[in-house]
Amino acid sequence: MLEQSRLTSFIDQKAGFTIHYFDGQSVIRDLALIHNVKGDGFRFFRDAVLTFFPLVAYLKNGESFGFYIDSNEPWFRFKLEANTQGYMRTLLSPDRFDDFPQAITGFCRLSKIPPGKYEAYNSVVELNNLSVGEIANLILKESYQVNAYLHLSQDSDQAILFQRLPDKQVDRTVREDRPELVDYVSEQVKLLDKILKSGAVQYADLLKHFNEIDIDLLTSTEVSFKCACSRDRMIQGIASLTRSEGLDGVFEGKETIETKCDYCQTHYLITRDEVTNSLTQ
Repeated sequence: MLEQSRLTSFIDQKAGFTIHYFDGQSVIRDLALIHNVKGDGFRFFRDAVLTFFPLVAYLKNGESFGFYIDSNEPWFRFKLEANTQGYMRTLLSPDRFDDFPQAITGFCRLSKIPPGKYEAYNSVVELNNLSVGEIANLILKESYQVNAYLHLSQDSDQAILFQRLPDKQVDRTVREDRPELVDYVSEQVKLLDKILKSGAVQYADLLKHFNEIDIDLLTSTEVSFKCACSRDRMIQGIASLTRSEGLDGVFEGKETIETKCDYCQTHYLITRDEVTNSLTQ
């Protein structure tokens, strides 16, 4: 039985690095059950979720974010929304997307929402023939402005975000010969080889590994798929649509209309009376 997915953060005090380890195996399994994306399309979906979810590590407590890719070549839409509580939802459109694009051209948008606020901070980056990994590292450099690198395992559903801390955040009396980011990543990935190739990573084993090499645990958050859709939200959405299309235009002479949440694939049968009541409230 798979353990619950986790995003676990560590700090290497001596070398001055943080390591954010995302074990996404149970989340990827859930997405495979929920969505109808198959083959190469699902491989791309899997890589995108594992690559971009670790950005949650840069959120402050209570914040949430959305990561969106609007690709023009090839045409597709990817969305991932998550928060610091470990809840996430995601989709890839069209439903039967069956490509694994090696180079993406379009735009990506990162929205960050502080706790208790509705207005988001948005950062937009143009994409010009970039792979998923290149997009992630571009976001780290331009939007977050950190010296970091995202490593995606090709053997199991895991990803690791490494960041080299600025010199001013490191006690230079502890270690003067700090490794560069590329060297540190190479060293740590080799040490993690057995875990990264495992199909059943245990949280206890992960903690033991880092403890043995004198790297300290910071935080660990369980990650699960959770959609915020509801019947009331669907009714409100249809009510908004009727303001431009009219009730008859939306219902086409029928008393009910079926809608579906793109994130969790839940179907809702909404009645004309429910929408009418919503418009009058």
